[in-house]
Amino acid sequence: MTRRDLLPARAAASAIFFGNGFGIGTWAAQLPRFKESLGLSDGQLSLGLLAFSLGAVALMPIIGWAVVMVGSRPMTLIAAFSFATTLILPGLSPNLSFFVAAALVAGACNGTMDIAMNTNATVVEKAWGSAIMSSFHAFFSLGGLAGAGASGLLIALDVGIVPTLVLSSLGMGFLFLLAAFWTLGEKERAVEGHGFAWPRGSVILLAVLAMFCFIVEGAMVDWTAIYLQTEAGASLEAAVTGFAAFSLAMTICRFMGDFVVRHLGRVRTLQLGALLSALGLALAMLVPHPLPASIGFALVGIGLANTVPVLFSTAGQMKDFPPSMGVAMVATLGYGGLLLGPPLIGFGGEIFSLRVMLGLLIGFTFVIIILSQRALQRSTVQFS
Repeated sequence: MTRRDLLPARAAASAIFFGNGFGIGTWAAQLPRFKESLGLSDGQLSLGLLAFSLGAVALMPIIGWAVVMVGSRPMTLIAAFSFATTLILPGLSPNLSFFVAAALVAGACNGTMDIAMNTNATVVEKAWGSAIMSSFHAFFSLGGLAGAGASGLLIALDVGIVPTLVLSSLGMGFLFLLAAFWTLGEKERAVEGHGFAWPRGSVILLAVLAMFCFIVEGAMVDWTAIYLQTEAGASLEAAVTGFAAFSLAMTICRFMGDFVVRHLGRVRTLQLGALLSALGLALAMLVPHPLPASIGFALVGIGLANTVPVLFSTAGQMKDFPPSMGVAMVATLGYGGLLLGPPLIGFGGEIFSLRVMLGLLIGFTFVIIILSQRALQRSTVQFS
């Protein structure tokens, strides 16, 4: 197939990533309303957040095997429609127990979709013959901004939680239905002995790199606003600029990422990105004032923008495993870092300080620099 023939498949994969990001943005925007409507404390709301993350991580080791057996196209579509449907459940919860259970189910559908759609993206990328994974993740980031923005607009119009979730889910479902007509299909054969996708063999280093990348990214998502307020002296309103700078910079740079990967190569993209993240963290920690700290967090967003797309793309091209197994292995440990990293930083911040704990992330970026060459050398495809 020529690239012109593959344009519909690439557009369909981009739409699926956008829809997934839209769902995550919708979920995040409703959290304050979940807390208010159910009368939850910060700790009780955290149980729902933890359940969502645990649901995503728990199934990842077996989803890779399921995608091998079923194929990435049907598994992606099944998971996509399931995520759009279950996203409504938290809004219907009458109490904390139901909210936690609903978050667990929605998180599991999201985790399944994550593995399946990234595997399908590697199929499209291989057929395309050039690095395009960053563009898919750019549409995920753009979807997240769109989902949060749409929810914010509906909240401003005084639309209730359930109607907001229903409208968002219907929009996602319609987008997935359109994408279904052009999603590229393939049927992978099961590989004996590879039914459980726990990181092993040649994928271990990739998974470790993903873990460090997600720890840093999770810290930016959860702690930048608090750092700006408590350590950099920003007002409550201005404290959100740190995450906004990080998120916007990451989204823009993901749209440029395919060009960067094609011209620098995967290893240099990871290494220079990690170095830029280290410089950004150093600036934010050494100059704890709102403007320079926000600039530092933006640099981290630029540096991290293409690390995860590169790692997932490489995982789908390893010599020893089918694409879905490689992606699942990397995602399992990576999202484990996203799950465990922010709480560890919080607990460490109480013992030392948040500034010290975020400063320690600089060491993680240097681990990424050191391990990148060895971790990526077993990829079966090197795009120009």
